[in-house]
Amino acid sequence: MQPALSDGLALAVNRIRRASGLWAHQVLYLDRAVLVLNKPPGLVSQPTSADAPGPRSTPPPKRSDFDKLLRALKRHLQLDDLYPVHRLDKSTTGALLLARTKSAAQQLSQQFQSRTIGKSYLALVRGGAKTFPEPRGSIDSFLRVNDGRVSLSTVDAPGSKPAQTDWELLATSRKAPLSLLRLHLRTGLKHQLRIHTALTLKAPVLGDVLYSTAAPAPQISALTQIPHDRMFLHASHVSFFRYRKDGPSKRFRLGITAPLPDDFVRVCRDVGIPLDQDVVRGGVYVDGVRVPDGAVPEVDGLWIAKPPETET
Repeated sequence: MQPALSDGLALAVNRIRRASGLWAHQVLYLDRAVLVLNKPPGLVSQPTSADAPGPRSTPPPKRSDFDKLLRALKRHLQLDDLYPVHRLDKSTTGALLLARTKSAAQQLSQQFQSRTIGKSYLALVRGGAKTFPEPRGSIDSFLRVNDGRVSLSTVDAPGSKPAQTDWELLATSRKAPLSLLRLHLRTGLKHQLRIHTALTLKAPVLGDVLYSTAAPAPQISALTQIPHDRMFLHASHVSFFRYRKDGPSKRFRLGITAPLPDDFVRVCRDVGIPLDQDVVRGGVYVDGVRVPDGAVPEVDGLWIAKPPETET
């Protein structure tokens, strides 16, 4: 039985579930302040300034696919606006937060600035068991941007910023030099995870041609098909603080796990890398505990993603 929702949210949920557009399949979770999308590969998660006024002689910029997605969401949910509060790389998939109100956007932005928002990624990386002498570790380095390209740096180099990543080896294929890593961002610099895997761990993300020009090992292509222009880095889980109106503990941590893309699951299956089904199908978590029905009544929230098809 579907949990009771406010009239406005129930109407929005019904609109999304009845919609046939691709945008509707990207909505994972909705509450009175937040909307979470499962970003597909190839989408630039930054709006253009197409709606901003400019000189009459200057043609307006072309609307991006992200602009069109935001417009579709606003139209169907009858919202005045939606506020992106962070970005994912064009090639990265997974959980993308949008605020439904300006107040919610400010609160989430403050959490990003104070680094209280938790972000973990799953990455298929090119490296076997010998690549990882330890099952987990932390990377503490410095990065700098030079002419748009990010590189490892030193503490005293101009423009250097600290970059910290925790990593954990989840599984390794016995058939091909591929492994599955969980990566936790402690800082959020541009291309941080891609550089830390490729240049520090010496295990580049599968499909990342910017920080690794070497062709994949022949064992990989013999077992599975890697789509063109596809990088296997997925923003698997995002968590942030929300507040209850009542109760002894008003603050709680709301977490959303974005389902893995079908091709990510297929490649893992082809090379013999096991996957946790909670990670495959995604879901809602409160204080680290999975919510079976996906309902968070404290914030009028509900998981509304369609379940993946069951393989036979």
